[in-house]
Amino acid sequence: MLYYFYGPDSYRRNKGLNSSIAEYKKKRSMTDLAVFDLAEEPEGWIKARDFLNQPSMFVDSKVLVIKESGAVAEKEWVKILKSNLETPRVFIMISDAKNPLKAFEFLTESPVKKDFFGELEGQFLELFVKRETAVRGLHFEKEAWIFLLDYFAAAAERSWVIINELNKISLLGLSEPIKSDDLKSVIAYAPQDEVFETAKQIMWSRDWIQKAKLLECLLLQKKEPAHIFNSLAFLAKGKELVRMADYDIVIKSGNLDYEEALLDFVLP
Repeated sequence: MLYYFYGPDSYRRNKGLNSSIAEYKKKRSMTDLAVFDLAEEPEGWIKARDFLNQPSMFVDSKVLVIKESGAVAEKEWVKILKSNLETPRVFIMISDAKNPLKAFEFLTESPVKKDFFGELEGQFLELFVKRETAVRGLHFEKEAWIFLLDYFAAAAERSWVIINELNKISLLGLSEPIKSDDLKSVIAYAPQDEVFETAKQIMWSRDWIQKAKLLECLLLQKKEPAHIFNSLAFLAKGKELVRMADYDIVIKSGNLDYEEALLDFVLP
């Protein structure tokens, strides 16, 4: 049986892989397990082949863990994986950072059990941050929360950044609810990306047509609507801040999505 964990979010991908390995070990007191990283050791596929062909003397099943399976394009390697798609008592767990090459596309098809771990965005990002802050017992003021989400949304390897930053914040013992000024003193982040710069133009413009054009430009560029919303909320003051807070409540209740809220915000 094959399990395929893939995608750029290495933190959640590794967590999924390790959880599956732990689950296997929990069910079996003795384990025949081998791990090979083909990006670091391209010839590891030969050792993996030999491991699969070698009979297990003390256990009735075995687990092969492969990292970066696509680093090797040998036809025999592809054939080995395909031949074990439904082999009983043989569990092959593969973890790849990128989508599979054409020769390995069968890994995303039945009967392979697959799980994709893309970069967290929008509501999935916020839900992940909420869960991790709850685990650590952290509480943030509204402005600090928006700053935090905007910072995470602009980061690469977001899950790792989220975990590392929240661990750091939890160790500082900041008074709660944590304020944005306290966060800015420990997080070196100045939101100067393209979305934030355009958000400033939207917020400062007094022409709703110009606002709509700027928003349309961002959406046509496939910018994440949640990131646009958080950038505008970070800049908002007075009545506009109240409006953004109201939108936020309606979005989280499921009665509005980010694009609808943004459009309503820029229209007269």
